Amino acid sequence: MGRENSPVTEYLARRAATSKELQRQTGLSQPAISKQIKQLGDKVVRIPGGRAPLYALTRNAFGVGDRVPLYLLDMYGNNTMVAEIRPLAHGGYLVECMPNSPAMLKGESGSGYFDDLPYYLQDLRPQGFMGRQIAQELAERSTDFPRDPRDWKTSHIGKYLVANGDDLPGNMIIGEAGVHRLRRKPQSYTRDAYPALAQGVLDGQIAGSSAGGEQPKFTVYNKERNSHVIVKFSPRGDDPIARRWKDILVTEYQATIALHNRNFPAAETELIEREGRLFLESQRFDRAAEYGRSSMISMQSIDSEYIGDGADWPVVMEKLHQLDLIPGDHLMDALVLWEFGHLINNTDMHLGNLSLGMEGNLFRLLPAYDMCSMGFRPVGNEASPYEFKLNTLHSRLNTLKEHPAMEVVIDMATDFWKQVAADSRISTEFKEFLAQGNPVQSISPHSL
Repeated sequence: MGRENSPVTEYLARRAATSKELQRQTGLSQPAISKQIKQLGDKVVRIPGGRAPLYALTRNAFGVGDRVPLYLLDMYGNNTMVAEIRPLAHGGYLVECMPNSPAMLKGESGSGYFDDLPYYLQDLRPQGFMGRQIAQELAERSTDFPRDPRDWKTSHIGKYLVANGDDLPGNMIIGEAGVHRLRRKPQSYTRDAYPALAQGVLDGQIAGSSAGGEQPKFTVYNKERNSHVIVKFSPRGDDPIARRWKDILVTEYQATIALHNRNFPAAETELIEREGRLFLESQRFDRAAEYGRSSMISMQSIDSEYIGDGADWPVVMEKLHQLDLIPGDHLMDALVLWEFGHLINNTDMHLGNLSLGMEGNLFRLLPAYDMCSMGFRPVGNEASPYEFKLNTLHSRLNTLKEHPAMEVVIDMATDFWKQVAADSRISTEFKEFLAQGNPVQSISPHSL
């Protein structure tokens, strides 16, 4: 009996079902149901969970059939197939994992079934400034893709991931084609090329792989430090907007130094001045040497799968810890980063600005990035006068109040502002603001 006229396939095309439900809906006996399922072979999958497994019919998707292989790369560039993603006829996806694969690949349910693309693949869709450029270029090549990535549906995301699986953030490769393209030697650039790359980005050219965030940026392989980097840049010139963005890039650079000095994880950064622009170069921690990769998933995606809170870093990290998904010391580091961010006027600490990596059956906190004084950013075409009023009610959790670590945070923030004030690259107006006094000098651990 062909699948086209099978009562079982007709029902499973609409929804997943247990054997008893199939018997009840089709009027067939249990042996007859078993026979039809066996005849369908691997076109039918079993979804574990509950008292009885669910049977689901697969479908072809993304131009690669009904089996989409998922690979993980290690720090040396070696790939391992860890799962197959099975698109389902009634909607959703089943992740069939290989032995010893990370448990988090199966999601919160533990069954591997997802109503939509798994959370870790949703995280790889083009986003932010670079994501819009990618979407616009694809839209110019094909009418299949909307110009705004926020309008993309699952089919668009899946096709994009399969077609660009060799250069996505993190260490996941989707589809076999990406594996075959992996060993292409990355094109190398020196810092002298940054002004031309920046202008190209502003003109609509895509430099490197996608990275989230709204600030103009590009990703390249830097031959001077032999590493993959992500590079933010200021506007060219010395007008108030350009000066303000340069100041903010200086704060990000100084924030990483302050964190490193206290042995907290943060990206390795450098500041480069070229042709009227200031460039902030950050070494990518999801890349190693030319070909190596490591896991990186935004907390926003992890929250959507495991917590569904959409809250602040401390709230989500605390709940992940309660689920035994992150170690206690990583929770503490995240709390320190959160408090430090508020003391340096970082008003942009949303869940997309903190990432975790899969390690065994746990998530681990990755180095801090985008840690800067975004509260000073220009609004529209106006850079308002410098002002910083500390918000002491910045989380539903009490975080580090009266905890010894809060003294470390205050010391870090105090040193941060001292170093920013002493940095010769900041604007005159920023210097004058900081000359009024260290913004956190009057704070004590008990006042927060």
